[in-house]
Amino acid sequence: MDRAPLSEHENLALDDWLAGDRRRLGAFVRARAIWMRGESARALGPQYDPADFLQAEATPLPPVAARRARRWMEWGSALAASLVLVVTLAAVLQAPSAYATAKGEMRMVPLGDGATVTLNTDTRIRIYEDHGRKRIRLLRGEVLVEDANAATPTLVEVDGRQLAANRASFVVRKLDGQPARVLVQEGKVQVTGTARGEHVSLIADTGLSLQAHGADAGQPMHLAAGQMGRELAWREGKIALQGETLAEAAAIYARYSDTPIVIADPGLARMQVTGLFATHNPMGFSRAIAEVFDAQVSRERDRIVVSRAH
Repeated sequence: MDRAPLSEHENLALDDWLAGDRRRLGAFVRARAIWMRGESARALGPQYDPADFLQAEATPLPPVAARRARRWMEWGSALAASLVLVVTLAAVLQAPSAYATAKGEMRMVPLGDGATVTLNTDTRIRIYEDHGRKRIRLLRGEVLVEDANAATPTLVEVDGRQLAANRASFVVRKLDGQPARVLVQEGKVQVTGTARGEHVSLIADTGLSLQAHGADAGQPMHLAAGQMGRELAWREGKIALQGETLAEAAAIYARYSDTPIVIADPGLARMQVTGLFATHNPMGFSRAIAEVFDAQVSRERDRIVVSRAH
C-alpha cells in the first residue's frame, strides 16, 4: 500500500485480517505511520553520516576554567533548549507537510483515524493540522480522499473552495487549463466558497465543476453508470477510455509519461477510442490504436508519432 493500491484479493485478505482482532486496526494505522516516518528519513539525503554529529573528545581544562566553562555550558544549554523548544513548536504548529508524486507515480498518505489521501500522477498537496483534524490543500494534480471511518470531517481546499466530508470517498482534480472538479464515490461532500456564499451538497455518484474563484458553483451532475470506476482506474495503473478522441487520450497519457504521443493527422485525432490501457505503456497504446485505425507508429527522438498509413 506504500506505493500502489492493493489488488482485489489483497483487499479481501486485509479485511479478513482486520476483522480477526479489534487491536489489528490500531496496529495497521501505526504501521502506516512508521512508513511515513521512513519517507521523512529519506529527506536527510545520502550524504548524511551520524558520525559527523558525535561529540569530539575535549582536552581537560584547569579547575577555574572548567567551572566557568560549566556555567557557560549550563546557560548555553538552557538557552539552546528554549530555542529548540520554540523552533520545534513553531514547526509543529505552523509548517504543513508537503507531499508530491512524479509522473507515473502514485502514493497513499494516512491522515489518521482511518482516513487516507491517495495522490495520482504529477500531484502536489500540503496537509495542515486544523484544530485536531487534517486540512488538505490541492496545489495540482488529482487525489482520492477516503475517510469512511473518520470521526471528524476531512477538509480539502482547491482554487479558493473548501470541501468538507465526513465518512465519504471522493476525488478532487486540478489540472492545467481546466476547472477543478470533485467527484463523489460514497457519502456526502459540502462545497463552500461560492460567489454568493451558498453551500452545494454532493452525494454519491455526482460531480461538480468548480469554476473560477468567486463564480457560482453551478449544478451538480449525475455520473453515468460505471463512470466512477473509470475515473478511478488509475489506482490499478490503468487509463479507462469511453469515447474520448485520440487527441484527448494523448493528453491524458501526457499526465503519466514524459514521452508524448503526437497524433499527426487532424482527422485521426478526432477519432474516438474506448478501452482499458496501461498508464506506463504509451507505446503499447499507440500500437493498439494504430492497428484499429489503420495508422502507423514511429518513434522520433523523445516522442511517439501516430499518423495515417500511406
